[in-house]
Formats: sequence, structure tokens, C-alpha cells
Amino acid sequence: MRKLIIISLAGFIIFFSAAQAQVDIQNTKEVYIPFTNPPPSFYYVPDRIVAKLTTEVRVTEDNTETAIAITGNDCLDKLNKEFGVTVFKKEFPDTECSALVESAPNLRLYYILKFDMKHAVEQVLEAYSECATVEHTEAIGVHPVYESIPNDPYFLTDQWNFYDAEDNDVDATDVWDHETGDAAIILGLLDTGLQYNSRDLGGTSPYTEGNVWINWPEYNGTPGFDDDGNGYVDDWVGWDFVDGAYPLWPGEDGNTEDNEPTDFNGHGTHVGGIMGAITNNGVMVAGLAGGWGENPANGVKIMACRIGWSAPYGGQEVGYVRMDFAAQAIYYAVNNGATAINCSWGSSNTGGLGAAVNYAVAHGVLVVAAAGNDGSSYPDYLGTRDDVLDVCATNSSDVKPYWSNYGTWVDIAAPGVDIISTYSYHYNPNYVAWISGTSQAAPHATAEAGILKSYADTLTRSQIENLIVTYVDTIDHLNPGYEGLLGSGRINVFKAVDGVEAPLVTVIQPNGGEVLYIGQVYTIMWEASDNIGIVSTTIEYSVDGGSSWMHIVDLPGNPEEYDWTVTGPPSSTCRMKVICYDAVGLSGWDMSDDDFCPPYKTVVKGFAIRGTMPDVFALSQNSPNPFNANTMIGFSLARDCHVRLDIFNLLGRKVATLTNEKMESGPHSVFWNGTDFSGNPVGSGIYFYHLKADEFDQTRKMMLIK
Repeated sequence: MRKLIIISLAGFIIFFSAAQAQVDIQNTKEVYIPFTNPPPSFYYVPDRIVAKLTTEVRVTEDNTETAIAITGNDCLDKLNKEFGVTVFKKEFPDTECSALVESAPNLRLYYILKFDMKHAVEQVLEAYSECATVEHTEAIGVHPVYESIPNDPYFLTDQWNFYDAEDNDVDATDVWDHETGDAAIILGLLDTGLQYNSRDLGGTSPYTEGNVWINWPEYNGTPGFDDDGNGYVDDWVGWDFVDGAYPLWPGEDGNTEDNEPTDFNGHGTHVGGIMGAITNNGVMVAGLAGGWGENPANGVKIMACRIGWSAPYGGQEVGYVRMDFAAQAIYYAVNNGATAINCSWGSSNTGGLGAAVNYAVAHGVLVVAAAGNDGSSYPDYLGTRDDVLDVCATNSSDVKPYWSNYGTWVDIAAPGVDIISTYSYHYNPNYVAWISGTSQAAPHATAEAGILKSYADTLTRSQIENLIVTYVDTIDHLNPGYEGLLGSGRINVFKAVDGVEAPLVTVIQPNGGEVLYIGQVYTIMWEASDNIGIVSTTIEYSVDGGSSWMHIVDLPGNPEEYDWTVTGPPSSTCRMKVICYDAVGLSGWDMSDDDFCPPYKTVVKGFAIRGTMPDVFALSQNSPNPFNANTMIGFSLARDCHVRLDIFNLLGRKVATLTNEKMESGPHSVFWNGTDFSGNPVGSGIYFYHLKADEFDQTRKMMLIK
């Protein structure tokens, strides 16, 4: 049976169709809905193979009716004609450096061949493998993805927002293979309350083993006493901030602030279920961050903060929230460990709300707000704040419904049409309901924050927000006229979790043993990579082996080298640190593996730089590098010995000898003016300088640019 219900939260009118599905807990406890028509477990693509060649080929197609691919290689072209190969293309185009790393395969040599399907795959594989130009051949296997499909009765039939045949969902089943939610993570639910005695939220009686946040010091404490000292007495399952609310729908509680944040209206229970209904417990629905199974449930914990109530409006039951209740609830949620706070209601900068949001942001808590249901481009108060994540709604076609607000202030979109979740019908917990609104879109993003924090608990508020808005499915092309007004796209939780990858950084030089001189221009070099790219780099310098660091420079992007004018003070334990940041604020770093020799004040005499040096052999990076015309090569000698310093080009041919004589121990420096044995200028390019001094033997690379 369906019934029409109207809910309004702070002026947002929401019409929704609710399923008055009274759930018989006894009967639904073990209900399981298996896959129908499961995909085949494994098969080969019937008309394509991969071939790795021994050399690259240039592929053209003839203009005949058969359009057979032509490579210019007799063996390959004969086989192409025999098997009707119409496509012969590189599998990895634009793989510039695949063969430059010794341990890496040369991906430029991999090709995909499409042949006439009348030929068996095995036949084609064998024939091409016998060609001298082919190193090996491979079939192309097709496998089903590994998805986590819960046994909640409404999941496969009704929760399109989590599992949609057209893939307009948030990829919940994909992310559940990696993260389902962590019981240590708390999400603040600021709403009309939470029906914590719902089996799909609180678990079995006494409802402390589900996904509802339990304040254990109060639960196990003395009745009537503030056991945890947070200012709220007996707040064992959250807090009801509603006091003096008017008008009230008959039967609603609105007159006394207390420790029973139960939900008469139903809106809060619906929002809370989207975030954290117990997943895979055979009951009702799945929550996005609801863990996997129960007794006890292991999803994120939903902290019930009741700030809203039911009231009559034109003979209908509507819902309201108050900004002072909201402000207090934000403060409560922050102080009790919430990672993110959901605000599925309208707002104004009244009742201390602005200060409370500032408090949350300062404490690293993400505030998520519904964009509103007026079909308007004008934001409410929370929508005007850059430090709040604003969420608009999409339907099962990734299209904005007419009633969802929009604008350049919106950060992200999420499913918000006909969303089924847990529901409280005047305190009866055994209901589910389909509701539409940005109120339903926002908790998807809040739950995503919980998933991300569960997956990597070191993530900061800004990093979580950046991950949410960066890793999305684009929907602008599906919403003509709203391009750029629906945020960066529709959330994709799996992509966001997959994107939690910090930059990988390796310091190349100085990396231990180098000799530097105060005032010398030295090239710091590093390598760094990241799955979405590096946006900035910071370099720091230590003179106490890494115990403390001095800032050198902040650089845009990842230049991988920086010309540094060496500074003091002199020390015997110098290290360099390079920190790289990606687009979502994740950072990775590396420092010198060992101490490099201390910087020393220098005196130049001819071609030599001398100073007090430790007894070490070392060869420094030339400076400047790259250079034009002249560069200086520094080295130190542990004792008096014969020294030879030669220059080689990229082909390994010696072009100059800078010194070949016995030299005293200590630091030295020799200049090279970029000329060969005959005094002729050498060309631009990479050169190597090689120092041989007794048993010490080292080569470094430099670049000449003209």
C-alpha cells in the first residue's frame, strides 16, 4: 500500500511517495535475494588478440573492399590477409618512456589485432606466434567484476542510487569490496531525530549493537549524572535539542530538551538510513557506509541530534528545524568526535549557526548541506559558505529534477529522486519510504566522507572534501542549460576511495656523501609521481640529520629539480626533504638517505676551492646544471692522490680531460667551459663527468644548453 506524505524542512517542500511496507522482522531476518542471470565466469574475446612484436611497425589500411591492415612486414601482412585483420593498432599509444627503464616492458611493441570471427582464437594465436616479427601472442580474457551484493530485501529492486543497471549510481557495490565503513567513524545526523530502535539501524534490542552511536560512558554510568562531563546528562544515544517548539503535530514531542532523540516525523530516520542502515543483515535496506552484517554491526556510527519536529501546515504534517538547535547540535557533534555533519534542511545565519559552523571547520569537521528544493539558483546561508559542501540532486538518469536548486555555489550532485530508506511513521520503526529531495542527496556525500575516513583515517577535512568533488562522474552533458551549475559532477564513492593515493617521491640528490659549499648554486633533484598529478612541491633543509627542518622554497607543479644557493650554518649532518602535493591535498615526501657533507665557506684560487673538509672522497653535482658555456665541478679527496676527471658524451666518447695529476686532500673545484680536446665548443645535450681518485670511482650526469 502506498500513501502520499508531504514533509517540509525549513521551507523546503518535499513531495514523496512512501511505501508503507510494514516489515515483519521475524520473516525478513533471513531473506536473501540472489543475482538473476549471472554473467559467465570467464571467456575470451572472440575476434581480437594481443601481439607483442620485436619491432614497431607503421600500420596503414588499403582502400579495397576488405580493408585489410597493412604493416609493411611480409609475414604480418600475409597473416593479416589470411585472417581478415582489419584493425592492427597499438595497445598503449603515446607510451614515451616505457622502454627507458630497464625493468619495465616496452609497451610500444604491444598491438591489438581484430580478425574475422570465423577463425578460432586459438588458431590465430598459434599462427601469429610463429612469425619471426612476433615475440608472443595473448588472448583477451573477459571476467565479471567482483561486487558486494547485500541481502537486504529492497536492495536489488529499489536502491538504484547504490546499484543501477545504467550505472547512474554512486558505485556502492564497487567500493564495498574495499571499504564498507568503520565503527570508529562517527557521522552527525542533525535532523528530526533518529528511530534508533529500528532493527536496520540499532540492531536487535537493546539497540546498542547496530550503527547508532552509543555514548558508552553514559550508557554504563550512573543515571542522572553527567558521567562523561560533556554537559549533557544521560546522553547515551545522542541528544534531543528541541525545546519549546511550536506549533506541534498531535503526538509530537517539542517541549522538553532531553536524552531521547527519537524521530516522530520520519525525515531524520530516512536520512540516517541512507548513511548507515545496516548493510547485508537481511533487513529492509542497505546504508552506504553501513558496514557488512550485524551482531555487532560494523558500519559508521550515526550520532542522533534531534533539532526538528512535525508541525501542522494547511492541514498537512510538515517538518521544521531551528537554527539555535542546529548550532548546539553542531557543537555537540564536533565535541563528541564526528567526522562529518549532515544538514538536510534550510538555513539562515541566525541562532549562532555561523559560529557553530566556524567551530566545526576549525576542528576539521566536514559540514554537508542540502542545496534546497525550490528550483532556484539562489543559495541559503550554508550555500553561501565556501567551507560547506553543498549538494544538489539527480535522478536515475543523472538529470537534475526540476525542483533541485542549482548554481555555481553547488559543489557536488548526488542521487535524490525516489530514494528508499528506513522511515519512522510516528515512532513506528518498521517502515521504509521512497522520498525525493536534496535532503536525500546530501547524506550520500556525508556517507562518502565516512567511507573515506574509514578507509584512511589520516585524511583531513579538506582532503576528504577534495576527494569527493574531484572523483565524480561528469553529468554536464546530460543537463543542457545547467553546465557548471551542478557542481563538479555526481559523486562516485568507488573512484574517491581509489583516489586515496599520496604522491610517491624519491630524492636523487643530495642523497648522502655530497660536498657542498656555502654560496654555491647546487641543483636539488628528485623524482615524483601521483595518480592524478602533482600540483605543488615544497623543499626543506635540515642541518641536524632531520630532527628539525628549515623551509627553502614552494614551487608550482613538479619541476623535479631546483637550483639552490647553498646556505649555512656548517654542519656534519645535513639532509634535504622534498614534499609533493596532489590536487586533493594528499602529500608524499622523501629525504636524503644519508647525511651529505656539510657546507663550508670557500676561498677560490684559480680553479680550486679549498676549505676545512672531513676525510672523505665525494663528487658533487656540477653547478649550475643545466648550464650554458661554463659550469663548476666540485669534489673532495680524503688524502693526497692521483686524480683524473674526464668528460664523456651521451655515446660514451671522451670529449675532454679536465685534470690528470696528483692533488692534495681536501675540497677542489674545476671549471669546464664546454669545449673538447681541441678547444672546439661541444653541442647541446647530456654529458657525463667521471672522477677516478685511488679506489674512488664515480660518474655524474650534466646538461649543456645553448
